[in-house]
Amino acid sequence: MKKVRSLLAVLLTAAMVLSLSACGGKNGGGGSAPNTSIDVSAGTDAESGNNGSSGNSAGGADVIHAFGGGSSGGGYYTISNVLSQYFNDQGFGAFTAQPTTGGSQNGLLMQAGDLDIAVINGADCLAAYTGSSENFSEPYTNMRAIAVLYSGCLQMLVKNDESIQTLTDLTGRKFGIGGPGSGDNAHAKRVFTACGMDVEKDIVPQYIGVNESSDQLKDGQIDGFLNLGSVPYSVVTEHTLSGKGKVIGLTQEQIDALTTGENAVYFPEVIPAGSYEGQAEDIPTVALPTVLCVDAERISDELAYQITQAIYEDTAAICELYAGFDIDAQASLDAIKVPLHPGAEQYYKEIGLL
Repeated sequence: MKKVRSLLAVLLTAAMVLSLSACGGKNGGGGSAPNTSIDVSAGTDAESGNNGSSGNSAGGADVIHAFGGGSSGGGYYTISNVLSQYFNDQGFGAFTAQPTTGGSQNGLLMQAGDLDIAVINGADCLAAYTGSSENFSEPYTNMRAIAVLYSGCLQMLVKNDESIQTLTDLTGRKFGIGGPGSGDNAHAKRVFTACGMDVEKDIVPQYIGVNESSDQLKDGQIDGFLNLGSVPYSVVTEHTLSGKGKVIGLTQEQIDALTTGENAVYFPEVIPAGSYEGQAEDIPTVALPTVLCVDAERISDELAYQITQAIYEDTAAICELYAGFDIDAQASLDAIKVPLHPGAEQYYKEIGLL
């Protein structure tokens, strides 16, 4: 099964590189051009039985921890860059940001040993750990949570056309649903299903990331796309200011379908009136947590503790790195649905929350 997972990771990585090459796109705020190679050496530590407890708390001076983010132009890509640099500056070890399609691909690459740490939305995090989605042939039981960095708000940007008022008005239209294996792709499937629609049959799905979706919406090649991010979100702001785009919401019935049930990870959310140009009213939607996840074997207890402590005790400095962070220890524990890393758990116990 490990050979199968490794092969899957290679195929996913190849697809990711091709996609990123085709998209081009803008830098997502990380400050450097994306490195499209995954550092597979990050998995050798676990294979040799070293859990990263020796040397410089990151597992030895020659160990590089690959940090999975998302596609260029997206929030996850930016987060992986700024936190990698922050961890390096703090002396936690050597971290390098890796562009991916985000979402379940980050979980797959961690499971295959190609990533040690990643940003994963709460829905894909739970699906990976339990093996409850089509992307995971078996549960990723070594996945552990550190903290919730913020809750991403589902924002559906469509062209500023009176004929599009609700999601069901997108029937037969071209709509960006994220690259294969991405978080946005998984969200799109869940959201359209909640609306009684099939992404393969009822719309014309475009498997493209945020940057390409934005460019194609500008050019009139697609009718809209969705993304989970902080409000306001720069890409949405740009389109609404130009008058070419607007945000649509969900009905109460659709929200209920996404937020109820034992394993529901979405929760009701509102995009406040005035968040974007021309938005006169609140827009009802959903949100879900963005979780910092690690592999239990390749991130030591000491390193997990250091990361957790820094997140909650150097919060102001970390929030300066990315305006969308919304960090709160109790909110993290309320939202996380997979086991905590023992090092993180130790910190939560020390501050009296466990």
